[in-house]
Amino acid sequence: MPTILGISGSPRKGATDFAVREALSEAEKIPGIETIYWTVRGKKIGYCVHCDACIRNKSMCIIQDDLQELEALILKADGFIIGSPVYDMNVSAQLAAVFNRLRPMYLVHPGYLQNKVGAALSTGGTRHGGQEMTNLAIINYYLMHEMLVSGGLGGCYNGGTVWTKDNKVDGVREDTTGYDTIKRLGLGVAEAVMLTTHGREAWEAMKKELSLFSDDKSPIRDH
Repeated sequence: MPTILGISGSPRKGATDFAVREALSEAEKIPGIETIYWTVRGKKIGYCVHCDACIRNKSMCIIQDDLQELEALILKADGFIIGSPVYDMNVSAQLAAVFNRLRPMYLVHPGYLQNKVGAALSTGGTRHGGQEMTNLAIINYYLMHEMLVSGGLGGCYNGGTVWTKDNKVDGVREDTTGYDTIKRLGLGVAEAVMLTTHGREAWEAMKKELSLFSDDKSPIRDH
């Protein structure tokens, strides 16, 4: 069953936690979609110290903490909805640490994230407080791993953006326009995941047929 992993990059239970869960709830309205939720809140997540052990060993990060839990979930997922509160027009420190620590994905699991679907959402206390910039930081992470980005259905542009007025969950609900982008983001990601999941299955079958006519120099890559 296609699975969407939702990640909240907020260190507290509030607007971002609620928004990610709401996006996942909308995604579940598409028959056949399963969702998983994970949050940085309460987790022990160390910072990357650029020791390069991952490069030398071709392994995931050697720091042992709660990030290993997330790594296992990522390997199950076909799509991702990652949300963050706006911190100085950027993602939270905790989410930045997650991205940094997941750097070795391309070494340990080459091509694994390629053509999977990713989407971003952000919550900010002011109307133009950096929500779109925060989404772009998340989107850049997806692009770095050759993923496909969904902005959501109809007018979301680069993802879900909410103006909370620092009123946590009530702030999300009160921003009816922003709340709507969260819902349409969830549906858009679910549709894209269904298409890409079945598309990858068809592509794998096609590669088997193409291998009958290709030599060792074929550009076709296994994932």
